[in-house]
Amino acid sequence: MTSKFLMAALLALTLTATYGRVAGGFLCTTSHGNSLQEKKEYSLNGNIESREITDSLQELLTGEYAKTEKARKALLRYAGKSSARRKEVIRVLMNNMDKPNLELEGHQSDYFLWREGSRLLGELKATEALDLLVSHLDLTNGLHSASMAFQPAIAGVLGIGSAAIPKLSVALRESPRRDIRMAAAYCLTSIGGLSAMNTLKQVQDLESDKCVASFIRISLRTFRYKSASGHVVFDNHAPQADIGARRDWLMAHNCID
Repeated sequence: MTSKFLMAALLALTLTATYGRVAGGFLCTTSHGNSLQEKKEYSLNGNIESREITDSLQELLTGEYAKTEKARKALLRYAGKSSARRKEVIRVLMNNMDKPNLELEGHQSDYFLWREGSRLLGELKATEALDLLVSHLDLTNGLHSASMAFQPAIAGVLGIGSAAIPKLSVALRESPRRDIRMAAAYCLTSIGGLSAMNTLKQVQDLESDKCVASFIRISLRTFRYKSASGHVVFDNHAPQADIGARRDWLMAHNCID
């Protein structure tokens, strides 16, 4: 019995040393010591992703400028290597940002993820993220700034640019949430162009909220003008949009009825 027991124990040790553990992301080796492990790890939400993405996501949550900039550049570099990797980065960002009952006030890591994640989605021109971003345009950490830094979804939408106009137009017309309509009007004005201008013109007399309606009218008055060639233009280069006019525009955005 003792001899059989010792032989079984030695066999078990040999197998363990030879093959290693294959579960839970541990290293797997052959008898020659060659690594068979794919460079995959568990991301923040439990899906298997590249370790580079996981590490960068963790850095984004710190909110520290040096770390978040390093992580942002690493993710952009990774995404730039192929279409598949770009899609992977976008998917992982969206999966981690899209949480039920999301609340940024008092939850700094969520705010940092949304601030940096939205910026990245904008830089990647991730039109597939527009539904997520537009539906969270009113998401805020409770603070306010003329730069809209505390409403992180806005940065992502502005980064995507004119491709966001159709989704923003729907939000401005149909969203039951007043703050989303206000943010949509802000984004449309900031992106500019005739399509954005026409949406604002169509909605201004239909908007039920006095503050949103007033903001739309001020947006059109401040940034709509005729070019030297006589064409109607709607953008941030309007000659009448001086410092005072822009200040009034931002104050109208912060209107409380």
